[in-house]
Amino acid sequence: MKSYRRTLPPLDYLLFFEAVARSESFTRAATELNVSQAAVSKRVKVLESWLGMTLVQRHGRTITLTRDGKALASDTGEALDYLTSCVQRLHRLGDRGRLSLAANVAVSQYWLTPRINEYLLSRDAAPVTLTASDKDADLFALEVDAVIYYGAEIPPGWEGTRIFEEIWLPVAAPELARPGLDLTRSTLLDFEKRTPKWVNWGSFAELSGLGDLTQAARVDLGSYGSTLDTAIRGKGIALGCPDVLEIEIGSGRLVALRDYQILTGRSYFVIWRPGTLTPQTVDLLAKVGLPF
Repeated sequence: MKSYRRTLPPLDYLLFFEAVARSESFTRAATELNVSQAAVSKRVKVLESWLGMTLVQRHGRTITLTRDGKALASDTGEALDYLTSCVQRLHRLGDRGRLSLAANVAVSQYWLTPRINEYLLSRDAAPVTLTASDKDADLFALEVDAVIYYGAEIPPGWEGTRIFEEIWLPVAAPELARPGLDLTRSTLLDFEKRTPKWVNWGSFAELSGLGDLTQAARVDLGSYGSTLDTAIRGKGIALGCPDVLEIEIGSGRLVALRDYQILTGRSYFVIWRPGTLTPQTVDLLAKVGLPF
């Protein structure tokens, strides 16, 4: 257990000594600190007594630092510079605020994180934290500014706005998305549904009326994110929402097979607890790219 009070001298003694060492004068240090010269001299003497070593050699009105004094002055100056930087950073953060967000894993990875990273490149970006979970209960329990929620409507007890309506369709790497692609002869990258509202290949076959998809080879990769990563590597066909995957599609890493698209009846919303959204938070959400 740390005990700085036992291992460090009073910090104001270090402040006084650093001013003396830097200005090479008790008088100039006293002027800078807005105290008397006697007060500066007394604190330096007490510091020397506490350390059991001489730090300053006095020659009338001039002073020189001993070897120990020079070593302490260097380290103390560096430590105080670091503390000053920390305090200034806190003041800047207080001026800009901070933003905390939460979303499911896929939205966090493929849609929200790229926007956050783009925002963080700006000169005066505020800190942004992002928590990801595929359980709604986990997201709702978090103390965050806003949640990216996937569902049919804004949940009770929350306020929010729709980001986009969900379209669900197959996605594939360019080398697989050739004309005349037959899904029934493709490898379908599947995942286990965590909640009833998720749509995997079984649900997609039912909702789209494409019963022949049951004939296709299906590989269960355990998680939705794994299906997308595997699809990007050209190892099969995954499912996805083109709005969520707009960066992957726009970059050409994935191709949306729009001939097979369906509407799920669900949307993506940005939601928040009533009465918690401040003008500063609204401004930060807009800068990250969330619509209002």
